[in-house]
Amino acid sequence: MKESFILTIKAEDRPGLLHRVTGLIERKNIRIKSLNLAPTDIHDIVMIAVEIIVSENELVSLALKLEKIIEIFSVKTTKCNQSVCLRVAYFKISKTLLDLPEASVLQKYGAVIINWYKDAFLLAKYGSDTSIRELYNELDSPHLLGFTQTGLISDQAVIDDMEGRVIDSSTEPIIHIGDQSSVISGLAA
Repeated sequence: MKESFILTIKAEDRPGLLHRVTGLIERKNIRIKSLNLAPTDIHDIVMIAVEIIVSENELVSLALKLEKIIEIFSVKTTKCNQSVCLRVAYFKISKTLLDLPEASVLQKYGAVIINWYKDAFLLAKYGSDTSIRELYNELDSPHLLGFTQTGLISDQAVIDDMEGRVIDSSTEPIIHIGDQSSVISGLAA
């Protein structure tokens, strides 16, 4: 059965790295749902988070092939439901929404206005797919002028121990204790 997994790849930042990673995934006919590449605090080391939908067998094969790419130091896998998976969504909203009672939804979901335009404003919401989808559904009207969201970020991508604590934007602590294993030791066990 195919499920949503996150590949967290730490690698040396070299030209063509992203092409090699995505090319390998494409050759295996695996759909990329989300992709994020960011520098780390270590010079010339990047972290790539790729959300894919695959079976565990396909995942093991893919991770083993990715680990053979010379620039890659590590490949870790996590099921999306075993990790805190977050995104940032941006909503372009007509200013006329602020004059309506529906504007209270902005506070309800912890959304923040980050930019003002002549007739609109840009709203940012940090959270899970579910919370972003709920806010989108509440805002889905003629007042919603545009929408986009970032690639997925997983707590497993940042925390290298067996326990992770993440505090979401509502300031309520979310404590997640999960298994972060390399594909060889985690899925083969």
